[in-house]
Amino acid sequence: MSNPLPNSPYYQDVNALQQLKDASLWFIIITLLGYIGLFASVGAIVSIVSLILLFIIGIPKLRTTFQSFAMTGKDVNNGFTGLKILPFGILISFIGGLLAVIGVAASIFSASSLALAAIGGVLALLGAIVTFVGYLLIGITIYNLGGVYSNDMMKIGGILIIIPGISFIGWILTYISVDEIVRRLTYGPSSGYPASAYPPAGTPQGGYPPYSTQPTYGSQPVPNIPPASTDVYQIGIGQINQNGEAKVTLMANRYGLSITGASIESTTIYTTQVYPSTLNQGQNEVTIRFPQATNLTPGNTYIVLLYLSNGQMVRTVVKFNPGF
Repeated sequence: MSNPLPNSPYYQDVNALQQLKDASLWFIIITLLGYIGLFASVGAIVSIVSLILLFIIGIPKLRTTFQSFAMTGKDVNNGFTGLKILPFGILISFIGGLLAVIGVAASIFSASSLALAAIGGVLALLGAIVTFVGYLLIGITIYNLGGVYSNDMMKIGGILIIIPGISFIGWILTYISVDEIVRRLTYGPSSGYPASAYPPAGTPQGGYPPYSTQPTYGSQPVPNIPPASTDVYQIGIGQINQNGEAKVTLMANRYGLSITGASIESTTIYTTQVYPSTLNQGQNEVTIRFPQATNLTPGNTYIVLLYLSNGQMVRTVVKFNPGF
């Protein structure tokens, strides 16, 4: 599969997804090695190898992946938190297990050593709980990414990652799901994907229809796809209500940029009602007013494209919350 050009509006998404695929492959290997270590005659060596791979490859690769998603405006804060606490949980479990083994072995010579084994058991249990919470937060993040990209396989993968014993299946599903999303973002529905995929339904195969200077509110043609902005990016996830009012937080790296219009991806809904339209350097709270949202599903996330005065575009993520 050919990679998208760097000026493609989905270049950053595709790059982050490919990093997720790579990280998933390593977590598949690491998890399977961990399971083998429980039963193999050289289990201790295999387990140590899996831990080394987790700390020097798995966790760093997944952290880099989440950083790439964050740059596209995706909310991956839970994933960062999970990666922070995961090493502590694993280390506590390792120390607890080691103390338990030493305590049990020493109890042959001294019954008082059973206290050491008990302490080790408690630590091992505590570490297991912390580790579970870490994977829980990571799994939730993968699930949410599946929702953003409308991919059920990735959502299922995120759920299975949380479950001890079958988490490797979740990583396998995540690995497989990336190819479908990348193909959809890169080639659009012409390769057999539904009309909900990029580009928006009803637009010509070559992209968006030409910009119209007629009334710019409602269901209108939207501009041709510009390159993604390197000067403006979203912070967190925005919201959109049933009246069509969306709110997003943007970070602008320089002065003088304005938002000339906005559209909802996979639709022909376009508006120029953006307040404030001129961005200050730094953080900006931006409100976009679309027509009343009648076809949006509560709790789902949607992509709002913001068109800048410098000819670039910002992809933002909003969650449909009818009552906000």
